[in-house]
Amino acid sequence: MREPFRCKFNRPDSLPHRPVHPRLLCADLACGPLTLDEENSHHLAVVLRAQVGDRVVIFDGQGREGQGVLRTADKTKAVVEIESIQTISRESPLHITVLQALCTGDKMDWVVQKSTELGAAQIIPVAAARSVLKLEPGRALKRLEHWRAIAQAAAAQSGRTIVPTISPVMSFREALHGWTQEQSPKTGWLLDPFAEERLSTTPSQGPVAIWIGPEAGWTDEEEQTAKAAGIRGLRLGPRILRTETVAAVALTAIAMKCGDF
Repeated sequence: MREPFRCKFNRPDSLPHRPVHPRLLCADLACGPLTLDEENSHHLAVVLRAQVGDRVVIFDGQGREGQGVLRTADKTKAVVEIESIQTISRESPLHITVLQALCTGDKMDWVVQKSTELGAAQIIPVAAARSVLKLEPGRALKRLEHWRAIAQAAAAQSGRTIVPTISPVMSFREALHGWTQEQSPKTGWLLDPFAEERLSTTPSQGPVAIWIGPEAGWTDEEEQTAKAAGIRGLRLGPRILRTETVAAVALTAIAMKCGDF
């Protein structure tokens, strides 16, 4: 009796394995013993269950990355011996700013996280006329700290050595004024599902700013004011995307176009 045919293939455990070492953000990066703060120490020793002798990567958020070894696995005061430091760039070829109109729930968290992973250099939360989310100054400050923490974690996870800038919440006019004051050549795109221009046929110059409206979209006045300032309408395909989806789609498309992927 014939044996049944069996497809032969390499088992997953036979593939070459590259270990993924924990990555932590620490501004005071220098060769030698580095004592981590309580938050990083707890994350390393308790959450990740790192052991003495494990390899650890520390980055400073400004482009430098250090390779080290865990010497003391203390949950409040871990010590990493930094053996070498390199300046490494894993940034997008284009300096991209995401101007995201405030949106409800955890949508802003998603936008900050995915924009960081996909290479945005700056994220500006914008209080648009139709934004459902309204933040008082005290609450806005707490949300800003929360978004910055998300960006730091996303940078650590994605291997970035630079953490994107998360600006305080601005009004639409404040954000537009800041954009117009920049002297260098730049491109501004106001995401509009009914615009004629598409990314595939639109050239980009210098820094790029992506303006993303709230759930109900930009008002006619906001659109007209933006276009009068030189920001062009742009659509991402034939479908209407949710506000929290647009940044990830736009950044991915730009990455494909400029050779980042």
